[in-house]
Amino acid sequence: MFYNVKRPSSLFLKNIFLMSLISGLLSCSLSCSNPARIAGPPEKITIAYSTASNAVLVYIAFAKGFFAEEGLAATPQPHAFGKLALNAVFEGKADLATVADTPIVFAVMNGKKITTLAVIQTSNKNEAIVARRDRGIEKPPDIKGKKIGVPFGTNAQFFADAFLLANGMERKQVTLIDMKPDEMATALDSGKVDAVSIFNPTVKQLEKGLGKRGIVFFGEAIYTEAFCLAAEQEYAKKNPEAIKKVLRALIKAETFVKEHDEEARRLVAEFINTDKAVLDEIWPIFTTRVSLNQALLVDFEAQTRWALKNKLTEGTSMPNYLDYIYFDGLQAVKPEAVRMVR
Repeated sequence: MFYNVKRPSSLFLKNIFLMSLISGLLSCSLSCSNPARIAGPPEKITIAYSTASNAVLVYIAFAKGFFAEEGLAATPQPHAFGKLALNAVFEGKADLATVADTPIVFAVMNGKKITTLAVIQTSNKNEAIVARRDRGIEKPPDIKGKKIGVPFGTNAQFFADAFLLANGMERKQVTLIDMKPDEMATALDSGKVDAVSIFNPTVKQLEKGLGKRGIVFFGEAIYTEAFCLAAEQEYAKKNPEAIKKVLRALIKAETFVKEHDEEARRLVAEFINTDKAVLDEIWPIFTTRVSLNQALLVDFEAQTRWALKNKLTEGTSMPNYLDYIYFDGLQAVKPEAVRMVR
């Protein structure tokens, strides 16, 4: 038996097409109501970052395209260390900067309208004193009377003073010389300085360069570095959505580092053009996590007391650092990462 099956009419097919088109438009309308999927040109932002291995989440976010995924046209701006990255923000050359706690304290105490958006990396073994044994330095007290190179205005300067105090010495018992990290190898070799206070990867590079002539002193119980993401207060006030996007990208990077350790190391080494063997050695000393917790506030206040005691800044009193921390961004995208008494 045969059945006479009619082909759909052209009008019927047109109706089906129109219904599909309308359905697609409605679906797009609903999905586009999600802020993360809003159509339009990517929002431009320039991020100044330190290449000193202490902004891992930023490197990964660039390398994996997480900023782009969040709707940002992010421009990477490399600097040798965080103080220089922060200066780029103050000079109007960048919107955000990755920077350690000490330059933030100096900025606040010198009247800059800065705000910290999040801590993105911590370590209690990233700073060290690297010294020459042939200068008679075998143990910490031997540094007394010596010349120490240190980049002023950085956490390496704070670490140097904290190290001296922890080992029964005062600043006046040594000579501190302002020096950039890339000048330290030559200064040690020439005898311009007997030791330096510095952070990685320069610590590892100097240690390898000096070999048996060198000795390294850490201070795990003295200081824990908080490496942060910072901006000017006016930028944070005017660009809250951009900050949320940046933080979401960094949180993606945090997850990626946890789940893909070896690939993360490779990407970081390539992004900042550093020796992966050196990076592998220092990688375990870092904790990469996006947060705002009470330890940061304690750290800021401790460093402010140090700056006030040594008359290192224009400010002469302890500020309320809660006024220099931007909570809204991280509170919106990951509230459980905010653990600070306010």
